[in-house]
Amino acid sequence: MRRIYFMLLLAANLAGCAGNDLLVQRQGSMEGRLEQIMQAQNSAQGEIAALAAQVQALKEQSARQAASEKELLARYDLLQDRLKIVSNRLLQLEPAEREPTTIELVNQGSVPEGREESVQAAYIKAFGLYSANNYSQAAEAFNAFIAAHPESEYAANARYWLGECFFSLGRYPEAIDSFSRALEMNPAPKRAADTMLRIGTAWYRLGDPEKGAAALRLLLEQYPASDAAAMARKQLEKK
Repeated sequence: MRRIYFMLLLAANLAGCAGNDLLVQRQGSMEGRLEQIMQAQNSAQGEIAALAAQVQALKEQSARQAASEKELLARYDLLQDRLKIVSNRLLQLEPAEREPTTIELVNQGSVPEGREESVQAAYIKAFGLYSANNYSQAAEAFNAFIAAHPESEYAANARYWLGECFFSLGRYPEAIDSFSRALEMNPAPKRAADTMLRIGTAWYRLGDPEKGAAALRLLLEQYPASDAAAMARKQLEKK
């Protein structure tokens, strides 16, 4: 009998150990799954954070690209004019045996020595004031330049930038007058298109959409493939 009792007790103990082992295995399996789930969540959160950062970066990039069209146009034209001036100066620094290249003036009469340099200096001075957003003094400088050098190669550009000064100051009637005079000086096609765009926009700012729309439609008719025409179409669609 004792032998049977010990055998039964041993069997019960073995069964209990097996049950404990099974419980431990299940607990380990559940802990492993929980760890996998937590890792997956952490990974997902990391991806979400990375995507959010990319979205923010795209928003910032879009905001930078949506800068004022006026500012972009102005910077482009400023660079073009500065490049022209610097190029002429560099050409004048070539070796003496090479014939120096100078800016041709509209007036083909004799030009006093040093006059060309003074004309450039006056234009650069006015341009520098505009670049520094000092529109009032820039307007005075461009006015003085036009009065002193009406036949200069830079006169048409000076007249355009005078209009830009008035436009930036909110003096739209004077801007329209200056831009209109710039058009009469037969500027290059791109400058002419930009000038017409400015005239149309100034009329809108003055609360005269009919004249504004007429100016923009004339721009589309004369320079349909220009960048200014693309902007004019957008303005007309909004009105």
